Amino acid sequence: MKAHRQYVKEQIKGDRQFAKDLEDARVQVRIAIMIARLREDKGLSQRDLARMTGLKQPQIARIESGDYLPTLETLWKLADALRAQVIIGPHQRLEIKAA
Repeated sequence: MKAHRQYVKEQIKGDRQFAKDLEDARVQVRIAIMIARLREDKGLSQRDLARMTGLKQPQIARIESGDYLPTLETLWKLADALRAQVIIGPHQRLEIKAA
């Protein structure tokens, strides 16, 4: 049985869509981690953040799970509520960090 990393490397080489999907998933997970950490650092629950942004708590949960890529409008709402900055750079670089 092939090691997981080796399998992924082979898939990336052979399938451009797989490589794109993998990078998209990485972006979603990075965003999820950044938002969850900022929220937790502020001592907020998902429900608190939902009230502050006008979003619903399940939306916050989906974003923090990494299963959902929020729109820029949603990212800005979250950043405003968390007093954070959204930084968009080249090569799909996106950061959300405390202001």
